[in-house]
Amino acid sequence: MIYDTVIIGGGVVGLSILRSSLQAGYNAILLERNPHLCNEASGRNSGVICTGVDAPSGSLERALIRDSISRVREFCAEHNVPMRECGSLVCLWPWDEHDNIITDDEDEKKIDDDNTLVTKPGSPDDKLERVLQESLIAGDNATLLSSKSVLNLEPSLSSHCRGAVHIPGEIVVDPWLFPLALATHARELGKQSIHGQNIDVIQTGREVVMDSSSFNTEEGIWNLVTRRCEKDSEDVVFQTKSIINSVGVNSDLMQKSASSVVRNINPPTFAARPRRGQYIVYSAPQNEFPTRPIQPVPTDRTKGIFVYSTLYNQIVVGPTAKDQSSRTDDEIERSVAKELAAHATRVFDRTMGSSIIQSDTDFDPTIVGEYVGIRPGTSKRDYQIQLHCHANFITVGGIRSTGLSASLGIGRHVVQSLLCSIVSRSEKESTSVQQASPTPLPDVESLVEQYHSRGDGTVNVAGHDYRVTHPLTRMGWDARTGIASSGK
Repeated sequence: MIYDTVIIGGGVVGLSILRSSLQAGYNAILLERNPHLCNEASGRNSGVICTGVDAPSGSLERALIRDSISRVREFCAEHNVPMRECGSLVCLWPWDEHDNIITDDEDEKKIDDDNTLVTKPGSPDDKLERVLQESLIAGDNATLLSSKSVLNLEPSLSSHCRGAVHIPGEIVVDPWLFPLALATHARELGKQSIHGQNIDVIQTGREVVMDSSSFNTEEGIWNLVTRRCEKDSEDVVFQTKSIINSVGVNSDLMQKSASSVVRNINPPTFAARPRRGQYIVYSAPQNEFPTRPIQPVPTDRTKGIFVYSTLYNQIVVGPTAKDQSSRTDDEIERSVAKELAAHATRVFDRTMGSSIIQSDTDFDPTIVGEYVGIRPGTSKRDYQIQLHCHANFITVGGIRSTGLSASLGIGRHVVQSLLCSIVSRSEKESTSVQQASPTPLPDVESLVEQYHSRGDGTVNVAGHDYRVTHPLTRMGWDARTGIASSGK
């Protein structure tokens, strides 16, 4: 069989591209080198879907996040993906602005009749005004709130908050069930689009050997060499009209390897800059956790450390943003854990520790777990989604920390703007596949029961076994808290 396209990389972005390709009527297949899906950056994100406020104005990143956010609620409802439409609060704290701190008396003078913060030129609150204006430009119906209004919304927060911008469009989802829904729908669509052949459109544990692959320029066909991760496995060649490189932090290396094989592919114009984000997770006291993600004022470099509650009523603090040369080092750093705990202590105005070891002075029995994600940052400020039309090769790189938020938009953009320009498809087949309704995911309650009864960290959905790779989902299911306690 000659495929229309092969997607390399089984994270949330690759799965979205696969689903969009199949919906459009393409014969598509996804190859993932790890034995399980979402085993890297997509299995270590925050689970917060943002609206693109911190993405550069006019960037492709912001455009694709906005496209995605316009459809994410419908997607979650249709696929039975749990979500909390709560918005977020971008808060100004005294430790973010050491000069011109406003006293409580001055704060009272800065409140209008609607209890909304009124900023003065040159004050620290100009930071919030800038966030507000950028939010409005991005398309959010954001509002500026006083410290009193913030505490009315989120009484668990410290009274030291100086005010906030409320961004109503942001959503908390289950970060593993979202890509699972993409995978199950893709497999469902694949049964319709592969002409009745019994082919699984998602193949894990299969690594692409680009150096041994080739592209026939006259026929426009790739011979993509792959092999199983097991020793002594035989190579398998996939013939395809196009390749979509969606391998996250290694997308530059994949393109570089392809450019050494096919001269019509340019070497990458961007370089990976892996950025590690560390998180610490606490069990939440009953009704003492924020409903909305609490964010600091973002900078050009990072959105900062969030404090928020998951759908499983656990408090998450993170991520940090530390550049590193390693693309794989995800070891917990104790010094960073202390920084996260100190940040949480200030936000909640109560002591929160950083260690699960009882003999440590910073021991905290409420810690549920910790994890580190390696975000696929690059030397560029925007997404690096590139079409090499003379070699039918597409790179989807530089997605950094917004892959979950932008995934639906990225999938549509890659297929409808790029893939369609190099590979034609049957309009009849496209229409029939597009109209097929997806089968929703099972309720959380039944998945949690299956997860515990199996005892191997997996669940079976529609005949396929999936390992729960995201720690936030796993921690929630292990503890049976929040929506895992009732399935609602």
